[in-house]
Amino acid sequence: MKKSLALVVFFLVAYNMSTYANGISIQKVSISDTNRTAKTASIKFNISWDNSWRDSINWDAAWIFVKYREPKDSIWKYRHLTMSPAGNDPGTGTASMKFSFPADNKGVFYYRQSIGSGNIKMDSIKLTWNYGADGVTMIDSIELKVFATEMVYVPTGSFCIGDGNGTSRSSYSFQLKNAPNNYVTITDKWSPLVNTFVNINSTGSDDAILYNNGIRISGLDGIDINGDKITDYQDFPTGYRSFYCMKYEVSQGQYADFLNTLTLRDSSNMYNYADTTKMKKVNAKYKNALQSLDPYFTYTPIDFQRHTIQFDSVEVKYTVTRPDRAFAVNNSNYYLSFSDWAALRPMSELEYEKACRGPLPPTYKTYPQNYNYSNSDTTSSWSGFDWAWGNDTTLASMRDIGMGNANSILQYSGIENGTEKFSNFNIYKRYINPIYSSNNTGNRTFSGGDGGDGPYRVGIFANDTSSRISSGASYYGIMDFSKNIVQLVISLGGTTNRTMSYKKHGDGILNAQGGADQTEFFFQGNNSPGLMVSYVYKQRAISERQNMGSNLTSFRSVRSAPSDN
Repeated sequence: MKKSLALVVFFLVAYNMSTYANGISIQKVSISDTNRTAKTASIKFNISWDNSWRDSINWDAAWIFVKYREPKDSIWKYRHLTMSPAGNDPGTGTASMKFSFPADNKGVFYYRQSIGSGNIKMDSIKLTWNYGADGVTMIDSIELKVFATEMVYVPTGSFCIGDGNGTSRSSYSFQLKNAPNNYVTITDKWSPLVNTFVNINSTGSDDAILYNNGIRISGLDGIDINGDKITDYQDFPTGYRSFYCMKYEVSQGQYADFLNTLTLRDSSNMYNYADTTKMKKVNAKYKNALQSLDPYFTYTPIDFQRHTIQFDSVEVKYTVTRPDRAFAVNNSNYYLSFSDWAALRPMSELEYEKACRGPLPPTYKTYPQNYNYSNSDTTSSWSGFDWAWGNDTTLASMRDIGMGNANSILQYSGIENGTEKFSNFNIYKRYINPIYSSNNTGNRTFSGGDGGDGPYRVGIFANDTSSRISSGASYYGIMDFSKNIVQLVISLGGTTNRTMSYKKHGDGILNAQGGADQTEFFFQGNNSPGLMVSYVYKQRAISERQNMGSNLTSFRSVRSAPSDN
């Protein structure tokens, strides 16, 4: 009897195709051109997404990667497919497209070949799989999952960190050590000494080297920690080199997809699911490994209405009712695990500031005393902090956007189904953020939609007519950096952190506990018996740095650009 080929297709960022969600979709996956002697085959599919562009500065792209499962796997045990850079076909459709393969071939970037904009719809794309190199002997009955997520290319070049204007600066931001409250320009040469204004070492984010002594940063040579202009950490992602950044923070749909494709072998963690008939057939240690990465079991969501990932113990899989909503947790292990699984890596805080501001200088201006401003609602003298959407000279005064008045309320347009927006969004509500906690503090209130307190749909502020400022887009067209949930990034402070390398990315395979391999992104030597990584979260203003603590954060992953970009 001839065996059939099972094909399962998934996509990331948005499940509902819409103008607002810019949803990316993979359709009609098949395997063709099988060469059983050479053990190669083509993975054929169609792809589409909305509002694509390429201009003279940069472009958006799809990061495409594939997981596969062999019939011999008794449980869901997805393996990461290794692609071949030869014999591929970019397909036909609305634009001339091209591939760019990284050296490890764990995925591929797919983007416009020339300047243009509009919706992408491409058919008959083919990616070559050397399945023999992945240890597969028989391709019959292989099960595939093809993933794609929107990325944005950030080109090589100089940029600034910190936002000090000589008088004031954002919380814990970088500054020139010998000229406090001044920002720093990062080039391909050694910078002056850089430090932070306040020592937050007690909370685990920075070390004494960064605060007391200061460090030097070279875009190409890395980090110097003793002031002699000789490299101590050559490969730290300084942001100067080109990289791709996820266009949106990770969504709940993406994370549910991740949970449903874990490659796990053994574990002894956390809680127990109720043993339904089907769950009793699932390996107990596998169940525990799933639970270690399931936010429903590792913490109690602040508001169940906003956290929609649930485990179906009857079908033994994860479901999500609001896949386009940003994912928010207080466990940094999720960040490393997801990045490893998707063959990406975490973002450094230097890359964050570059991705937000581009090559432009900071535009920080001091708020009036105590944030109270009683003059006109829109005035160029009240531009405030340095936001990811640029030099906004029309921010309303705090009395118009603070809590407890009509201007602090965002009204949902309707059901939160992937097309919702805020029907009353205006300049008075520009920096309302769903930064939520157990005591429901913050400067935002929502009305309509599902109700509840927490993150909203990724890209919710962008539409066909929105500007960079109104959509909240960064200089390079990356969304939601200063809006929606706060962003988790890798701190520059700390010895382990500085061993992070722009050359090291996830391999798509997790360890026995469902986490990133300990040496996947950071060096672990004799003096580092445990992987102690410190993080900061970025809240609204680009250069503002806060310790992660117990705050609920989101994240997005990056990848260094291939050499042919």
